[in-house]
Amino acid sequence: MFAKKVKPSAKKSSHQYGVVSSTQSSNAKKLWRLPHVFAKMLELPFPSDDDVLVEETPQFYRFVAKCNAGGVRAHAIEILPGITKIVIKRIDGGDVTVAQQHHHTRLGSDLWRFRLPPWTQPEMVTAVCSGGKLVVTVPKNRAN
Repeated sequence: MFAKKVKPSAKKSSHQYGVVSSTQSSNAKKLWRLPHVFAKMLELPFPSDDDVLVEETPQFYRFVAKCNAGGVRAHAIEILPGITKIVIKRIDGGDVTVAQQHHHTRLGSDLWRFRLPPWTQPEMVTAVCSGGKLVVTVPKNRAN
């Protein structure tokens, strides 16, 4: 069994590339490099710098974080064919909000995300919030 707390670095690298047209050499346009698209991803309703305990066993990944929401449910959403994102919502379908949540987090620009390996089963994900903790469990395929 493997467990560790994950807290992304406070410093985020931003990759920029300058593009200079032949007619406007003094005005360089900056293009931002897009993040890689992964086939399976977990998105938690917390700022990206929050502490989340990540536990890995041969059967599942489990994510544990502080939360005072009531009933929650995990939804596996197919964004594009072959690309799935797991999000956590309240049972009534509303967003889970956290007391220390920042305004930019509500806009979805700086949420806690975890790239899931291909052998996970997002369609079988479960989420429970009790005792002040959110517990999200993502099963693995039995073959792995």
